[in-house]
Amino acid sequence: MRDVSGMQQPAVGGSSATGLSIGGDAASAVGRRRRLLRLGGAGGVVSGIAIDHRDSMRLMLERQGGEDPGIDTLRSLKLALTRALAPTATVIMLDEELGGLALEVGAVPPSVALIMPLEAQGYETAAAGRVTTLLDDFSPGIALRYGADACKLLLPYRIDEPEAAALQEALVTSTAAACHAVGLPLVVEPVAYKRPDETIDAFGRAYSGLVVGSIERLRPLGVDLLKLPFPILELAATGDAAALDACRAVNRACRDTPWVLLGAGADTELFVEQIRLAGTAGASGFLAGRGIWGAAVAAYRDESEVARTAATVCLPALERCREAAERFAQPIGARAH
Repeated sequence: MRDVSGMQQPAVGGSSATGLSIGGDAASAVGRRRRLLRLGGAGGVVSGIAIDHRDSMRLMLERQGGEDPGIDTLRSLKLALTRALAPTATVIMLDEELGGLALEVGAVPPSVALIMPLEAQGYETAAAGRVTTLLDDFSPGIALRYGADACKLLLPYRIDEPEAAALQEALVTSTAAACHAVGLPLVVEPVAYKRPDETIDAFGRAYSGLVVGSIERLRPLGVDLLKLPFPILELAATGDAAALDACRAVNRACRDTPWVLLGAGADTELFVEQIRLAGTAGASGFLAGRGIWGAAVAAYRDESEVARTAATVCLPALERCREAAERFAQPIGARAH
């Protein structure tokens, strides 16, 4: 497996629930915790906008326009979204390839934290499972030079796919060590996926267990923050009580490691409810993407319309999500030790 940092890996010593003693001395652990706390802003609750999409954003535009929009269009689009949304967030997720322009022109305010992704788009296969690959030309050291406060690793993961799961776990361990070696926290985003031969109903029945199982296996490997899906696929069909129980099971599995909710493209009404339930259970906020900015992307051929939609549709959606998080979520510092 390729060394994600391009440098010799440190020996792994002791570990704690948040991985703060892995891959560095006490000073590194203190610096890493300070960067982690920046993700929650002054109030400590994470209200994050994720604009680190690459192939998925390109595919969204191709479905609307029928052609590859080109790198320049994608970079300009991310710049417009960043200018409109970043000032209202406590943290933004941006990639180097398409989000670099927004960073270069200073569109991210200094008060807003930055998370940068390490995974390449797509995945390899191992037996029936999926395995993350890393960017060839990016590393935690480069992220640090951009001023990043953390790196992120997206991880297709199922505990019942043992070969792929073992490879993913090894990748988390080595990536956490590489991030910690340069003083950066690692955000891990495990996403359960449906097998090709699995029915929707069977996947739905297994889903909560897959989410909790991923936390139990991955949390001790040096993870500093978990970015997690809502543990129930159909909230309306389940009801608040059962959904809250599922969120509490997630919270127990996280132990002392803070967690935030990912958006998964949910519309604002649904996502606000998910934030309420997850926050009540112990989540420290959210990191959401296309469910908030998708309406602006639909207007990508008209720059003025992108800006107008981002300001009048997307920004109010982000503000509603932030208000819910600030009301219900637990500050990240309460768990990040």
